[in-house]
Amino acid sequence: MKRRTFLAGTTAVSVPAMTAVTAMTAAPAAASPSAAPLSGADTAATLRLVIDGAPHDLPPTTVYRTTIEATGTAGRTRVTMAGAYSEFSVAFPSPYAPHLARVSVWLTGVTPKKGNLWLKIFDQDNEEWGTLASRVDPTGFDGRTRVTFEPQRLSRMTWSGVADGRLTYPLRRLVLVFFPDDKQSADPFVFDMESVEVVGDGGPVSTWTRSGALELTSGADRVLVDGRGRLLDWTSGGRIQSPGVVPLAVYYDNGTGVFSDEAEVDVARVAADEAAVGLTVPGFFTAELTVRLRAGRLELRPTAIRNLWSRPILSVACPEVAYRVIPADGTMLGIAPKWGGLAHTRSVLAGGFYANYGMPTATHDLILFEEDDSALGVYSVQPASVRPYRPTQFGFVGGRARNEALTGLMHRVDARIVPGGSERLPATRLVAGASAFDLFAAYRADNGMNTWRGLTDKLGPRLRAGLADSVHLKVDLWQPTGGTSATGRPEAAFEYLRAVPGGPYSVELASYYSDGQHDHHYPDFLTFDYLGGPAEFQRLIDTIHDRGHYASAYTNPTWWHPDSRAVAALGGVERIGIRDRHGKLVTKTHTNNLGYLVGGWRKAPRALILDQLRTFRDTYGMDMMFQDEIARREYDYAADFCAPPYAYCEELVEQTAQSAAILPIGTEGVGGDRIFQSLTSSLGFYLNTMQGDRASTYDGPNRNGVVVQQWPLGTAVMHDKVAFYPHNLDRGVDTTENLSWALAFGLNLHYQAQHMKADFGAGRGFELLKGLSLVQKRVAGRYFGRAMTAFRYLTEDLKVSRTAFDGGVEIVASHDLQSRALPLPGGRGTVTVAPHGFVASEHGVPTYALIDDAHHRPGYLARWADGRFVPELAWYPADLAGYRSDSVHADLRLTATPAELPAGTTTRAALVLAAWDGTPLDLDGADIAWELDGRPVAHLVTDADGSVWLAPEHGGATGWATVRAVVTRDGVPAYSGVALVEITA
Repeated sequence: MKRRTFLAGTTAVSVPAMTAVTAMTAAPAAASPSAAPLSGADTAATLRLVIDGAPHDLPPTTVYRTTIEATGTAGRTRVTMAGAYSEFSVAFPSPYAPHLARVSVWLTGVTPKKGNLWLKIFDQDNEEWGTLASRVDPTGFDGRTRVTFEPQRLSRMTWSGVADGRLTYPLRRLVLVFFPDDKQSADPFVFDMESVEVVGDGGPVSTWTRSGALELTSGADRVLVDGRGRLLDWTSGGRIQSPGVVPLAVYYDNGTGVFSDEAEVDVARVAADEAAVGLTVPGFFTAELTVRLRAGRLELRPTAIRNLWSRPILSVACPEVAYRVIPADGTMLGIAPKWGGLAHTRSVLAGGFYANYGMPTATHDLILFEEDDSALGVYSVQPASVRPYRPTQFGFVGGRARNEALTGLMHRVDARIVPGGSERLPATRLVAGASAFDLFAAYRADNGMNTWRGLTDKLGPRLRAGLADSVHLKVDLWQPTGGTSATGRPEAAFEYLRAVPGGPYSVELASYYSDGQHDHHYPDFLTFDYLGGPAEFQRLIDTIHDRGHYASAYTNPTWWHPDSRAVAALGGVERIGIRDRHGKLVTKTHTNNLGYLVGGWRKAPRALILDQLRTFRDTYGMDMMFQDEIARREYDYAADFCAPPYAYCEELVEQTAQSAAILPIGTEGVGGDRIFQSLTSSLGFYLNTMQGDRASTYDGPNRNGVVVQQWPLGTAVMHDKVAFYPHNLDRGVDTTENLSWALAFGLNLHYQAQHMKADFGAGRGFELLKGLSLVQKRVAGRYFGRAMTAFRYLTEDLKVSRTAFDGGVEIVASHDLQSRALPLPGGRGTVTVAPHGFVASEHGVPTYALIDDAHHRPGYLARWADGRFVPELAWYPADLAGYRSDSVHADLRLTATPAELPAGTTTRAALVLAAWDGTPLDLDGADIAWELDGRPVAHLVTDADGSVWLAPEHGGATGWATVRAVVTRDGVPAYSGVALVEITA
C-alpha cells in the first residue's frame, strides 16, 4: 500500500507539529535568500500536511511575500502570495524517506490566478533535492482543484543522482513557490489551501502481495490480478515478461493526475483468460477495464471512463504499464520512436532513467525493450477504420530500477472527456517476442497495416522504373548553387540541372513560388513571380524531364501567411485558421515569418490544396509532391466552427489520402504512422547525426557516461510501405558517418544543390554526387520497397550494426571513426573498411563496400569481383564543422586557368596538376585519364607537347564543365580535385 501525506489549513496545533517547527526554525532558511521565519503570518494558522494518509496540522516554517491566515473553516487556510516571486514552507513532523510517488496540492474556496506553482524539497541540511513545476489554471474552477507533482516521473530530478525517486537523505521540508503569468500585476495570488498530500510508492514491486490475486491463463501464459487491480508476474514464453503493471492514471486539463492506487477496486473473472476491473476514485472518475490474456500478449482495454470532476479529462495513461528486469549481463536496449528511433543502453535504464516521448516527434506508437534473446513492447490498437484516431505518448519509467534492477514503460492516450461524460478508449497492448521484429509484426497485424498498399503499388509506371535508383536532389531556387541569400539568378538552377552527372535524380524544387523565399507567402505556390512567370516554371520541369530525372516541388498545406493572395481570397485567417481550446488562433513562426495553422477540414482550404495538386500534375507534369508538416498531431481540440475533438489530426490523415489520389506524396516523416498508409516517401529526422547540435548526443558516451544511440524503429516498421530519406532540410548524405547510418537504417540518399559551391571550393566538385549515385544504384536501390527483417548492434560499444531486408540484402556498417575489420558473409573472412565504412551483400555474396586505403584516406567505393573488392570511385565526403567526419582532400591538386570561358580573348583553359601542397608533380611514366562532365558545352584538347586544355564547344552553349584527372602509377590510382569552369556567352 502506498504511503501518503497532506498540507492543509486549520486552527488546531498538534504537539508533533510544534516540535518539528522548533527544530526547523533553528536552522537557516534555504528556500530563498530572503525567506524569513513566520514573517507576515498569522501564527495561529496551520497547514495540513497529510503524509501517507496521516494528517498533521503544522504552522508554516518560513514565508516570503506571503500571508497565511486561518479561515475558520476546518481543513482550510487562506494563503496570499504577493509579488512576482512568493513562497512559504512547512516542515515534516519527522524525517520522511520512502520512494516518493507524488505530491498533490489541494486548492479550494476562492478562484486562484493563473501561473506556475513550484514545489521544492529539502533535506535535513537544507539542501535542495528537487524542484517540480506544475500549472495553476483557474479555467472552470468550481471551488476545489488539485495540482499534482510526480517526482519519480521527471528526468531532471536529482534525488540520489539517478532520477529514480529514491531519496539519499530523509526529507525535512517542502517549499511552495508561485510565479504568476501576469508578473506586472499588483493583484496577489490568493487561494484557500485545503491540504498538501505526500504519497510514497509503497515499496518495491517484489513486495506486492500475491495473496488472493486472481489468476488468468491462456495456454502457457499466466498473469495475476491483485485486489488493487495491479497486474503481477505476467509469464509468457517461459519467462516473466513483467513483474508488475500499474493499470491506470487519469490526467485533467490543469495537470492534475489521479491514479488507480487511489481507487476503490473491484476485480471479477469473465473467463479463464479475461477479467473485469472496476475502479472508483470518488469525485474524480470511475473506470471499467477489461484485462485480456493471449499467447504472448496482455491487453488493457478501458471500456468506460466516466469523468466525475468539474474539469475535462485530457489523457488516460497506463503510467507503469510494464516492468522489465534489467539483465546483469548482455545487452538491453530501451527503444523509443523519438525522431525515428533512439536506443537507450542498459546503463541508462539501470540508472533510473525517465523519458517521455510523444507525437509529433515520434513516428510510431510503439516503445519497447530488446535483449539478446527477447523483446517486450507496448502500443495501442487503433486500426485505420477506427475513428477518431487518438494521439499517444509513451516513455520509460525508471523509478524502481535502483533497488530491484527494474525498468518500466508508460503509455498514454489522448481522451477528451467532458465533466459528466464517459468514453471507451482503445486497448493498450503489451507484446512479447524473441526480437523487436516480432513486436513489429504484431503491431502491424493488430493495427491492420499489412493490408496497406506496398511502396511499389503506390508508384505509377514512370516512377516504378527508376525511383529506386534515384538520389533525392533538392534544388532551392532562392540560392540554387551556393551562398546564404538569393543569387538573383534562378537561371543557375537550369545550368546546374544540365551539368549534374549521372542520375536519375528525384529533384525537389523549393523557393520557386511568389518572391522566391522559403517560408514566405504560403499557399501562393502557383505564383512564379521570382522565376518570371509560369512559362519559366514549365521550362524548369521540362529541363528536369529532358535529363531523365523526376520532378517534385515543396508545398505546405498546414500553415499559411495572412498576407498571401490565396488567404486573402479565402477571407483571411479569421475564417480559415484553427483555434486552440481557449479560442485563440494558433500561430507558427519559421525564420521570423509568422503564419497561422489552417483548418483543412473546411471546404475552401481543402479545395485549394487539392486544386493546386491537380494543376501541378495536369498543367506542369509533376511526378510527385512534397507536403511539409502533414505528419504532425497537435491542436486536436480546435474550438472554432464546432470542430469535434481530434478534428485537426483526422483532417491531416484524410487530406493526405485525398492528395495521394492525385500525386504521390512525401512529407517530413515524423508524427504518425496512420499517414504512412498514403505516403510514398518520408524525409524525416532518421539520421540524428546530421543535426550538428545533436551530434554530441549519439555515437558514444554522453556527459553522463552512458550511450544513447540511434535505432531504425521508423524504417523497421514500415520499410516496405514507404521510401525513406534523410530530412530534406538537412545538408544531405555528404559525410561518411551519414552514409553508414543511412545504409544501416535502410534510407535512400539525399543531396542539396545549394552546397555545390562549397564542394567545388573544397576540390570535390560533383564527385560526392557521383559517389551517392553509385551507392544508391548498387546498394540502396536493392532494398528499396523491401521490408526490413532484422537490425542488431553487433558490438557492445554500438559501433557496428547489421541490417537485413527481404530479398537477401544485408548491410554491415561501422559507426566508428577508425578503420575497422568487418566480417564478410559466407565465411570469406573480413575486410577493412574506411572510418564509418560498410559492407553490403545479397544472398550471402558481397556486393559493395567502402574500403579503407592507404593511398586515399577517406577510402574507395568498391564492387565485389573475382573474390575481392575492386575500387570503383574515390570517396570524397564533406568536411563540415560540427560533424565528426575526418578532414579530407583530393590526392592531387588540379587548376584550370582561367576559370571562366570565354574571358577576354581566352578560348582555352590550361589544366595543371600538382601535389596537394602546390609543388610540381613528376608525371613521367604515369598513366593519366581525364574525366569531363559537361560535354554539351566543352571538350578537351591535347597539344603535341602533351599539355591538356579545356575548350568551349562551338555554337555558343553556356553552362558548367567539370574536369578531373586520375593518375595511375604502379597500378595505384591517385585522384585529383575537380575544377569547375563556367562557359559564358
